[in-house]
Amino acid sequence: MWAVIPINSFLKTMTRLSKILDQNKRIELTKMMADRMINNLTNIPEIEKIVLLTNESKWVKTYHNNKIIHRKDKTSIDLKENINLTADWLYQQGVKQMLYVSIDLPFAEKNDLIELLNQHTKGLTIVEAKKDGGTNALIIDLSYLMRFQFGKHSFEKHIRTAESLGIQTNELQIEGLSFDLDDVEDWKDLIDRNSESDLALNQFYEIRK
Repeated sequence: MWAVIPINSFLKTMTRLSKILDQNKRIELTKMMADRMINNLTNIPEIEKIVLLTNESKWVKTYHNNKIIHRKDKTSIDLKENINLTADWLYQQGVKQMLYVSIDLPFAEKNDLIELLNQHTKGLTIVEAKKDGGTNALIIDLSYLMRFQFGKHSFEKHIRTAESLGIQTNELQIEGLSFDLDDVEDWKDLIDRNSESDLALNQFYEIRK
């Protein structure tokens, strides 16, 4: 199984947090969450490769891991089309299954990702974003060549698309993969839920200073 992680241009990242975090802080936050997700995936044996879908070439080169593959996204098309093209490319490489996961999941841990992998048997396995019905993570058997949707209510769109194609679906609720950091309200929720005793999440306290 190969994982695909899309990462925006750092200059355009986390713009909905601009009222409370300046650009440097938002870039720091993006790098931190990407690093957490990449480290989690790197330590899961079932993940053969991690495709970083981004135009931040210089940043990608800071990772020295043979699991990581850099693929530039096409700025002329949106996220769903970039993921569709990447899925097609993976299929052409002979990859059987693809894991898509967002980086803006501050509570995501390695065990959450392992649970997702363990729950997948066939077809589509998908995790909903609690707040807006988006799609935070999914696993798809690439032989189905299903087209993707992202953004608000994309969870239901994915389910309907899969059902129309006769694809078996598995809808999961995994706490660490269900909360995504999207706007100021999410940031306040994150800080409120965080704990000073949680060393991994203390980084978020440092960013807000």
